[in-house]
Amino acid sequence: MSKPPPETDPRDLSDRVIDFLRAPATLLFLAGLVIGGLGVHWLSDPEVPEGMLLVTVHNDTDEMIEAIHFSFSHDQSLSELREGRIRPGERRDVALNHPPAAGFNMEVRYADGETQSFCANRGVEGRRQAVRLYR
Repeated sequence: MSKPPPETDPRDLSDRVIDFLRAPATLLFLAGLVIGGLGVHWLSDPEVPEGMLLVTVHNDTDEMIEAIHFSFSHDQSLSELREGRIRPGERRDVALNHPPAAGFNMEVRYADGETQSFCANRGVEGRRQAVRLYR
């Protein structure tokens, strides 16, 4: 007959786990994972493809935006795009097939019936741009 395995004291296991977590190599490893993960998230800025303009629209008002109508043209093409509801404080990325610095027209319709129309970002360089909406 075989002998039953010796009983282990539950405190031995918890002591081993604590010793493992206190080890400098473990702390450095965990710190590296956290910092690396945050760095990748904060520092990554995926390349915006050539010919595309990524516009982040910020609704800085207290009113729901019912719709945004984008219209833009360059060379011999004319394009239009519509975006739906954007809540107060919300932001949305919109991809336009449009060169930077050329500007684009926006018509914003709010839930209370007010409408804003304007040309946005003429002369603004870069494939990532922002438009902050306020009244």
